[in-house]
Amino acid sequence: MNSSQELTLVILAGLMIATGALAAGITTPTDVRGQTSNATKGNSVVRDSSTILLDGKTIPAKDFIHLYDSTPYKIMNGHIASKLPCDASSVASLNILVGQAPNVKPASMELVKELSKPGSMCIYHVDIPQGNNVTTDIAIQNPTGSPIKLPDTSTVVIGVNEITPLAAEGQMGNMTK
Repeated sequence: MNSSQELTLVILAGLMIATGALAAGITTPTDVRGQTSNATKGNSVVRDSSTILLDGKTIPAKDFIHLYDSTPYKIMNGHIASKLPCDASSVASLNILVGQAPNVKPASMELVKELSKPGSMCIYHVDIPQGNNVTTDIAIQNPTGSPIKLPDTSTVVIGVNEITPLAAEGQMGNMTK
């Protein structure tokens, strides 16, 4: 084996180790620039990102799809972006629900005007948590009286940056004893 082949093997081995660590969710408490985090004592800095492709899915009337659950941790810092059907006024036909199950409420999503096509598909985003509310669960809800079939490119992207354990008493109402 020549040195070029050995170098290739070392690079491939390093990539496999890095990929395995990412797949296993191994993280370090640093931000994306490699700086040591200023996370509050007891919080964990993570970088968990989920892209949920919803094209072709149907959400029945008055129903929802549960997308994310961080229990037994609450989300201290995160972001949601979604590309959803919208009317000519850029109002989404679906809600993104956030909170702690069963107490979830529609998020106050902001329109990304530059990337939206009113009357077709619009992009929205929001930081989580919303106010002082505990957030462990994220869902997409059809609040209408008719089923909604999601068109091509319908997506929700959830990014979680920082979590902390829920308090042992009172905040884990959705956990079984």
